[in-house]
Amino acid sequence: MTPSARFSRQTIDGVAVVLARGEIDTGNVHELKAFLENSTEPDGPGIVVDLDGASYFDSRTIATLAEFCARIRISRQRMAIVAADGGFAAKVLRIAGLTLVVPTLPTVADAVAQVKSPV
Repeated sequence: MTPSARFSRQTIDGVAVVLARGEIDTGNVHELKAFLENSTEPDGPGIVVDLDGASYFDSRTIATLAEFCARIRISRQRMAIVAADGGFAAKVLRIAGLTLVVPTLPTVADAVAQVKSPV
């Protein structure tokens, strides 16, 4: 049995930051999607997704993140992902090509600044 994923939300400098911990897979990726949807402020600048605490995620997770990013761009919001250089998340996101679509930064502070920066 795999450990379940845990999600939490905090607000930093007016930006929603979702922290993902544990293993995210096809069995619980719907929880991530719902958490992202419920954490995004309609009038906010966007959202940061911190994947540094994720010990595993699969292609469905990557697709969910890409789809969510595309959806919030319609509302002129931005998304950034936190994945420390050399870590599991950064490697998988780079291999999958998501770093070409969603800014992926090594720290929460950098990601918040990216989301808040003028377009």
